Amino acid sequence: MSATASRQRPLRLAVLLTHPVQYFKPVFQELAAQKDLELLVLFGCDHGLNASLDPDFGVAFAWDSTPAEGFPRQVLSERPLAQLSSWTSALPLAWRAAKRLSRFRPDAVLVFAYTPAFITLTTLLLTLRGERLLLRADGTDRAFSRSPLKAALKDGVLRLWYRQFRHIFPIGSDSNDHFQRLAVPAARRTPVRYAVDVDYFADQLASWRPRRPSLRRELGIPEQARVLLWCGKITAVKNPQLLLQALQHLQPGEREHLWLVVVGDGELRSDFERGVAPLLPERSRFLGFLNQSQLGRAYALADALVFPSSQGETWGLVVNEALQFGLAVLASDHAGCARDLLAVPAALPPGTAVFSSGDAAALAAAMRGWLTCGRDPADPARPPAPPLPHPRDLAEAVASVVRRLGPRGDGASRLRERCRANLQRPADSHSASTSQRQ
Repeated sequence: MSATASRQRPLRLAVLLTHPVQYFKPVFQELAAQKDLELLVLFGCDHGLNASLDPDFGVAFAWDSTPAEGFPRQVLSERPLAQLSSWTSALPLAWRAAKRLSRFRPDAVLVFAYTPAFITLTTLLLTLRGERLLLRADGTDRAFSRSPLKAALKDGVLRLWYRQFRHIFPIGSDSNDHFQRLAVPAARRTPVRYAVDVDYFADQLASWRPRRPSLRRELGIPEQARVLLWCGKITAVKNPQLLLQALQHLQPGEREHLWLVVVGDGELRSDFERGVAPLLPERSRFLGFLNQSQLGRAYALADALVFPSSQGETWGLVVNEALQFGLAVLASDHAGCARDLLAVPAALPPGTAVFSSGDAAALAAAMRGWLTCGRDPADPARPPAPPLPHPRDLAEAVASVVRRLGPRGDGASRLRERCRANLQRPADSHSASTSQRQ
């Protein structure tokens, strides 16, 4: 291909991820709308498009928000999502993915995450083929605790792994610190905060908020009640036990007007229901799993979101959703979003607080502060939502990097480019390490 032809054609961007995810749909739609980009999104399987069992929620469902519409895409298989974590099952699928992406002849490939096995193997194959790779990942140093030996081994592997990528898009400040610590130079990092489909939830807000009184009546919740919302999987890492302990710290009089609405499902649901019953007699409602189009019901009738996750919570997108609905947020400082979205409580809905992870007394104090903040829970006038991350932020950042990289050349040009990149990256890593020591 001549240099003139290369400049005239659209830049080709491929995207690789395990399965359709509702939060990424608007990102891909924004990228597909760019006139100078040609997009192909490749999914390893169709999880979420057709009803299938989610191992954490413990229920079978398909997303009702059409997460694979509005952009060019291909689904490689109908395998269960769990099979993408099996090395033997993932290898032939990764080979198919690499061949399909090579036929597309991308100028860059955006990879979401570095696991499971399907993503890992496909990334390695693409590296061997000389593709220019970009990474969107939620790597952090606080999600899980590890022994010093395991931490050192993982650091060593990740330092090498990250060198495959021309550019990395961390999901927030915690994530950016992680990549900086592992010697990814600032010139190869663009932090972009994690976002939900802001426009989709704006429509839900307009639809459900006026129905707040009737939504409460349907559940038998009084107008003047203070409603605390749990929204997410009911599993150990989400730490429902901490909420039960915090409720025990409150005096019966403090709990008198408090109601709990739980949206979600999981292995600890029965234990959670039994634990709440004596603490909030007749004042809890467990709604089970709600699909995307129904989530606004829960946010509209609630006053605050409780988010006590203590492990593996690299961000916490329910916080984005709650803030868009004007809810106060009581969040553990373990969540990655706490630093980026909740750092200035004065600018957030009254009663918002960040408490120490795993500290039931601290969560109880946060609940007490919210209960006494003086805001009328029946007042439908919510404070304006703070500026929230938008999906177009990531789309614009990715498009900018792809344009800067420009079109790929012929085979010889690719080989020269690959050699230059391999020579440059150790120097970049040394510069980053030197700057961190200064």
